Order: sequence, then structure tokens, then C-alpha cells
Amino acid sequence: MAIAYRRLAGTLVLGLWLALPGVLHAGAADATWAATGKLEDGTSTACTGGSVPMPEWAWQTEGVVDIKGNTLTYTTESRAPNSSFTVEFKALQPDGSGRVESEDDKGRRFFVTIAPGSGARPFYMTYSYNACRRVYSPKA
Repeated sequence: MAIAYRRLAGTLVLGLWLALPGVLHAGAADATWAATGKLEDGTSTACTGGSVPMPEWAWQTEGVVDIKGNTLTYTTESRAPNSSFTVEFKALQPDGSGRVESEDDKGRRFFVTIAPGSGARPFYMTYSYNACRRVYSPKA
């Protein structure tokens, strides 16, 4: 909980701000960084050539992460489907973490989870119909 004072039309106004879960905190900052996206545990037959063949999971991608407010965009030059995407977090948690559900252009649900922190940090993408998980890590 925070208390803020400000002048409004010459009158001192007392504002009470509650830090509720799911409310974007004032410390969240926009950030941009280079990142590498790849399968979290290396190659998985369930993702590449197995029961759910998906070319977007088959290889590593190099791209740029851009966070502006509650919007995270990953852009890459890769021509594989769904390699670039944008998701809108309803809000980040006070520690900078968040999770959002979205859909790709084929109507398939996927989830993006961003690690706690600010600035360059990893985030993860999983689809609702398989156990594969991609990690997008800041480049060193």
C-alpha cells in the first residue's frame, strides 16, 4: 500500500494506492534486448517430426524482444510460422513476472510466461496441446 499526495485544482488530495496482485507496478520499465529462442531441453521428437510436427519448434531463432507497457513482442527474421509474435499481458506482477494466454494465426492457444525482474530476462512459450516449451533467453 502506498500513500500519495498531489495538488488538484489547488487542493491537496490524498490518494491511496493498493498494490494488488495483477496490477502493473510503477517500477515496470520498457525494455528491448536481443534474444535467442530454442527448445528448453534441446531437441524433442514431440515437437520436431514426432506426433506434433511443427517447424516453428525445430530450430533456434535469433530475434529482438521489445516490452512496451504490458505488451511483449518477439521479432525474428525466421520464416517459420509463428516465429514472431506479440502478446498483451493484462498486467505484470509486482516482481515483473507474468503469464498470458494467446492464440496464433491458426487459432491454437499458447502461453507466454516471463520471469521476474526488469529489463532483459528469459521468457517461455508453450502450446496448449503439447508439452514442448521454448525458452527465449537474452543474448550474452
